[in-house]
Parts: sequence; C-alpha cells; structure tokens
Amino acid sequence: MSHPLATFDPDDIHDSATDAGLPAWAQLLVDQVREAAASGQTVTVSAQERMLTPEQVGRRLNMHRSTIVRKVLAGEIRAVKVGNRHRIPYSEFQRFRDSVLDTLARVSGPDVETELFGDQ
Repeated sequence: MSHPLATFDPDDIHDSATDAGLPAWAQLLVDQVREAAASGQTVTVSAQERMLTPEQVGRRLNMHRSTIVRKVLAGEIRAVKVGNRHRIPYSEFQRFRDSVLDTLARVSGPDVETELFGDQ
C-alpha cells in the first residue's frame, strides 16, 4: 500500500543552489521533481513496503527458493500474490528471519554452552 509523504505544487518548487553535497539518490529525486514542476506537473512522493521474491528471501537466509515457497504455502511466511507469483513483504521477511535465528539460538544453546564450559 502506498502512503503519500509529500505533495508539491509546481508553483511551490523554486530552483535553489542548496542541493550541493546531496547524495546521488537525493540529487536524482530533486532533478526529477524540478523536471516535473517545469512541465506543470504536481509531484507526490510516497513510500511503499519493499517486497521480496522467494528467491531473494532464500538467498538472504541461505535457503532454497522452493523451501521458502513451501513455507509460504504452509502459512509459515505471509505473502501476497502478484499474478501467479508470491511476494513477501520486507517486514514479514524480518519477522521470519528473527524467528529462525531465535530457534537456532534455542536449539544450539546447550551445545554451545557445553563447547564453551564443558560438562559440569
């Protein structure tokens, strides 16, 4: 879902020399807004949640894409369908990653403790 962050009327956009030292992405945005304003367009800046493919999630978690798809189909990972493809919201990726890390820590905790401190 898209959330408007700012709307600029062409009359409100004035050229200024204050954009020296802007990062490249910010300079690109400024240039595009100026170009749109010059042609009389209203500019709306919005944010939307980043979506990942199962392959992208798999690469980040060192899992195969098909494993991620199985987890989506089993309801372990929330995803939305775009056409016939699954897209996973970034916040859902973070939730799932954190749960995987938590499970790994709980399961391997006793082994790590034994490795560090021996059998006591």
